[in-house]
Amino acid sequence: MSHTSSPVQQTSNRRLSARRAAKRGARIECRKGALGLGKDIAVSFIDLSETGIQLLVSAPLKRGDEVEVKMAALGGRQLKILGQVVWASPGLAEGIHCLGVRFDKRLPYATLLDLTRLPES
Repeated sequence: MSHTSSPVQQTSNRRLSARRAAKRGARIECRKGALGLGKDIAVSFIDLSETGIQLLVSAPLKRGDEVEVKMAALGGRQLKILGQVVWASPGLAEGIHCLGVRFDKRLPYATLLDLTRLPES
């Protein structure tokens, strides 16, 4: 019996820092380009590290596209960071796409802690 996994499961972990799952209440926005113009296409984020993010979006993007990501913990201050799409998996579900984005600058560790859950042991 063959097992087909989703594109999210098929991606290898090539990040420079460990991935951490999103906390409940963490907010995310994603816009194509570096100017923050246009529609917010973020649906949710799957995981986050100091160097990048894996997120679900409502519009297709391709490798090399520049994006602006805004994120905030529940009740917290919003952080804006630029990044580049390093991989994209189209069509996870009707109109939903999965992206891997590498940030131009490292995310502050305190922000990472605010937005993510502690790893399960």
